[in-house]
Amino acid sequence: MTWFFRKNERKYLIISTLIFCVAWAAFYFGLGSLFAGSLEAGSMEDLYQGESFFSLFGNNLLHCLVCAAGFGILSVPMLIFDAASIGISGVAFRFFGGSFGQYLALLLPHCIFEIPALLLSCACGLKLFTILRGYIGGKKEGYKEQLLELAKSLIIVFVLVLIAALVEAYLTPIIAKAVIDG
Repeated sequence: MTWFFRKNERKYLIISTLIFCVAWAAFYFGLGSLFAGSLEAGSMEDLYQGESFFSLFGNNLLHCLVCAAGFGILSVPMLIFDAASIGISGVAFRFFGGSFGQYLALLLPHCIFEIPALLLSCACGLKLFTILRGYIGGKKEGYKEQLLELAKSLIIVFVLVLIAALVEAYLTPIIAKAVIDG
């Protein structure tokens, strides 16, 4: 079984999920309106600028790896930033007359892979902090196995980011054209 599903280890993934959800809601339903007006977009079409697969994959993988290695210190702020970005984009989409359904249509196809990768990366960062704290405190037994488990979970992150980038690069533009022009 993967470490983040074990009963005493789930807390890292649960904490990451709660942080993400609260930050997304705070920016989508409140704070996002403070930032959405400053976006350099003149229309709904300007909000979605397709990027290449390699750009999406590289940026998202690097982001997840830094989040995973962030010992919670970088992990949590990066997760909040990602949730805020998604929330603000929803506010901007609404600002230009888009519906919540259109917002989800553009977001969900790739985010069903990308958000779990982010959550797992943050959980890894939080767990890494706990491992390091225990090691410094003298609990040196089993830390190598725990680090190996974290490394294995990064394979899952890699696969999720890969799938998300493929979907965002090749499927989302088709959906965007249908949603925005339709």
